[in-house]
Amino acid sequence: MAGATYPELLRTPLHRWWRPLASAAVLLPLAGVITLLVYIVYSLGLTLAGVPVPAREHWMDDVSLLMPFMGLTNASMILVALAAVGAAHPVKARFLHSVEGRVRWRWLGRCVLVLLPVDIVLVAGIFLTSGVSPADVTVDGGAVRLLLSALLITPFQAAGEEYLCRGWILASLGSWFRRPGGAVAVASVVSGTVFAALHGSMDPWMFLALAADGAILVVLTWRTGGLEAAVAHHAVHNVVLLVPGALTGATEGMLVDETSAGVPAAVLVTTLVNGAFAALLLWQACRVGIARTVPEAIGATP
Repeated sequence: MAGATYPELLRTPLHRWWRPLASAAVLLPLAGVITLLVYIVYSLGLTLAGVPVPAREHWMDDVSLLMPFMGLTNASMILVALAAVGAAHPVKARFLHSVEGRVRWRWLGRCVLVLLPVDIVLVAGIFLTSGVSPADVTVDGGAVRLLLSALLITPFQAAGEEYLCRGWILASLGSWFRRPGGAVAVASVVSGTVFAALHGSMDPWMFLALAADGAILVVLTWRTGGLEAAVAHHAVHNVVLLVPGALTGATEGMLVDETSAGVPAAVLVTTLVNGAFAALLLWQACRVGIARTVPEAIGATP
């Protein structure tokens, strides 16, 4: 296992072709059960707080109720992905975090600090050019729920999506390939497609934009040896976008659903921006010498 890149982590001498399928057999029903439990607990919490629980077909009508539920559901995928790896693969589930078998918190913090000011400037420009101003700030019950969701839940929501779409998919598919290049190519397509499908929009341009973003994050995970950079990339952008949206009520279009649509120019711009952010993090990884393969000492005890 020593010297293995992230896509090769689950390909040990004990690997068998059926293990990724067994892992999927654990993950899919577990994800369904967890989603149901989150729905029950969340609905109970709303009832106890005196907030009317909308009918199932009207959840999309109130984004301040929908976002926390989606956030909690997606955040739970961290545990689901770890459980699926631990149950079906002969490698400790902690290696889903990184090639060092742990979350590299200092590296994660560095990624956040590097991206935060750049993203703030970018999002501020988006809001200012769209006609939103500080005068539009309104703080009511819905805005408070959205703000708390953005600050407290959204980072974990982003992490959950990364552990599922970049971590579990890349590592599981990677175990079928002898070389990481093939794993990265296939996982980029699969992960990007799943990532786009989970957002609900079947508009071809929106789908392509999300798939391209997913593919970029696959490469970022591979080249940094873990999920920290991808989580930071995803979480920082979502939080920075949602905070002013919550305060100004400009949430229209922030959530991608079945009604969302894109245009070719937007696909190109978002892909270039996300690629530039990823390149910035790759440069930082080179500067600090972040481990991209399993260190010799750690590889002795997979």
